Amino acid sequence: MQLEELWEKYREYDCFNLSVLPEHILKQGVRVTYPPRSVILNRGEFPKYIYFIESGIALGTRDYNDGNNYYYFQIGTENGCLGLLEVLSHQPKVVATVVAGTEVTVLRISSAVIYDYIMNSPEMLFRCLHIVSNDLYQRSGSDGLLYYRRGIDRVRYYLVQYCSLHGEAGQTVRVSADYQTIASNIGVSVRTVVRSIRALKEQEEISSVRKKILISPEQYQTMLEAILPLLHS
Repeated sequence: MQLEELWEKYREYDCFNLSVLPEHILKQGVRVTYPPRSVILNRGEFPKYIYFIESGIALGTRDYNDGNNYYYFQIGTENGCLGLLEVLSHQPKVVATVVAGTEVTVLRISSAVIYDYIMNSPEMLFRCLHIVSNDLYQRSGSDGLLYYRRGIDRVRYYLVQYCSLHGEAGQTVRVSADYQTIASNIGVSVRTVVRSIRALKEQEEISSVRKKILISPEQYQTMLEAILPLLHS
């Protein structure tokens, strides 16, 4: 049998989301809804729960050791569980801050319940093997995500992340970072930032007052929708 045929044979193990959990596990969950830009998980906290996404899109942020470069990863209903990798790797700290990109509804289940179920189910172990392998593969390919993007898209990434981490749902965000700080964080020149900010203002994706960037909830949503397709490419 060829490798492609074997992949197809075991394709049913390719996902780990709400659809694969039995009823007795689902009954132990609590449904929680997060408004856009609210924090679901904070980096460094103990992974007490695993969050299975029922609807919406969550965005994860991670930074490199120098604190300057970062990239986004996206979590939806198909690949939608948060906290699983930490639990499987026996890590007591969540590796990334995860925020709600849109309104997000999750089923929150005790990590101990999920871990015990996984370790006593060969089928679930098969699913976890695929998840971990796929995550490592995708991470290897996306490590330089911003490097390959246009300057304006890189600025959008920064501004969307800034709103997600510093703003409150339904409120206009005032970006305190200056152009040099933005440029340093996304690895472009100040001139590129200036051009990109000018273009975003012309397109009404941002506003400004006294050289400070302002982003309304509607503008945040517009920029988010602009960058989401790039996360899959």
